[in-house]
Amino acid sequence: MSALGWQTLTLVRRVLIVLLTVVILVRPSWGAAPAEMRTADLDVLVVVDRTRSMVAEDGPGREARMTQLKRDLKALSKALPSVRFGAITFGGEVVRTEMPFTYDTTAFDAWVEGLYAERAFDGSGSMVDAPLDEVVAALERDQERSPERRRIVVFASDGENTREGVDQQSFSEVDDLSAGGMVLGYGTEEGGRMPWDDERPQDGYLKDGDGEDARSRIDLANLREIAGQMGLQTIHRTSKDTEDIAHEAATWDSDMLTEETSAGGEVSRAWIFGFPLLALLLWELWGHRRRGHEAEEVLS
Repeated sequence: MSALGWQTLTLVRRVLIVLLTVVILVRPSWGAAPAEMRTADLDVLVVVDRTRSMVAEDGPGREARMTQLKRDLKALSKALPSVRFGAITFGGEVVRTEMPFTYDTTAFDAWVEGLYAERAFDGSGSMVDAPLDEVVAALERDQERSPERRRIVVFASDGENTREGVDQQSFSEVDDLSAGGMVLGYGTEEGGRMPWDDERPQDGYLKDGDGEDARSRIDLANLREIAGQMGLQTIHRTSKDTEDIAHEAATWDSDMLTEETSAGGEVSRAWIFGFPLLALLLWELWGHRRRGHEAEEVLS
């Protein structure tokens, strides 16, 4: 090739190097990569036992059951940031819808932080089925208003019934209205003492008929029966680790919320232009080296 031809080729090569560099800096993008999108069509109804037995001190490290429950519910909301939460509580006499379904997990966490057990002797015994009618009504309302959404029930209790002469109702109706969930059980078989007043530990503990410290014990068999009626599994909470809570919630997340979509953002295609740019740069370096050898030969 003539000298003029080499000069023309070198000029074209360098122009292409500049153009490709500019294109890469602009970062051209087109198309859309498949992405996972949360459809957020899940409503989680949390049902919490507020009877006095929930302050029994037989949680991990002898902490109160309610303290452990709060930690678990916060872990649940952290694991499910894109769903709607609702909450119902029950005690010896009062059943209350504390929170309608909401996406505001900050409000839900604040409600959890403010949870407290009823005072001693606020009721004349308690039954674990106390919130059943309220739970069924809440699920039916949600089903009517948002039929496209799916409902999860999280039932948290020690399973202990202290009202005599009353048969517990079946929770089987909940099974027809929910898509899943879990029953969280709190307490131990040996039981724990219950303080008279959470804020005044110096007042001591509740006494039984013999003047001894009364002890509340988990009724795990009852909780498992309730879970079976609702078609759920029971998780007996015996440690501070919330991994099993997050794991179960992640199962709902992956099975019920996540679907693949092509609605992701445009994909950068700058890398496509990197290959020819690299080839031209290597060619340019080779040219410099060739000219260097030619100059050495002329000088020698």
